[in-house]
Amino acid sequence: MAIIMNEKENIESLRKIGGVFSYSQAHQDLFVRKMLDFKKGGYYLEIGAAEPKQSNNTYILENEEDWIGLSFDIDQTLVNEFNKQRKNPCVCADATTFDLEKALKNNNFPNQIDYLSLDIDPAEVTYKALENIPHNEFRFSVITYEHDCYTSGSEHMLMSRKFLESLGYVRVVSNVMVCGRDFEDWYVDPNVIPEAVFKPFISSNIECRDIFDF
Repeated sequence: MAIIMNEKENIESLRKIGGVFSYSQAHQDLFVRKMLDFKKGGYYLEIGAAEPKQSNNTYILENEEDWIGLSFDIDQTLVNEFNKQRKNPCVCADATTFDLEKALKNNNFPNQIDYLSLDIDPAEVTYKALENIPHNEFRFSVITYEHDCYTSGSEHMLMSRKFLESLGYVRVVSNVMVCGRDFEDWYVDPNVIPEAVFKPFISSNIECRDIFDF
């Protein structure tokens, strides 16, 4: 993860919001579930898995909603631990060069994948991974993209916005923050997520805990 949280912040991230539990660092898993009406049996692609449970964006989707997913991380130690604790696989590979199209097709993913989580360090590597995704073959209903503006500046953040918006995605939350550090953008595919669902969440430069109004 790009943002290193202290113990108190870690505990804070693993809390109920309006009676709904969230494991993600900035409640990305809650955003996904809200956009998709707590869908059961969805699909995710996770680039930059890191920890298998704590501060992980897909754990609750797999564990509580029975989603099928494929995760990637370049750290073999993290991948080994992930595969010990999780049902869905994590692959140790460089997501900037790995044949993602082949992997998704071999695992029978649908062309419309429910969730894409992009979270690698540093920002330029995350952008390279974004470019490596076979966008001509697959679309994503919800995307959370870590741009790390607070450490890397705005260059790759602006590049990622231009890239994703050129594909027709709508940026719903800009510069999600944790303790004042702006590090992520959240998108939806408007062909799948109705405007009435995502419009109430449109915001910018906002602390993650303030995004959700229960």
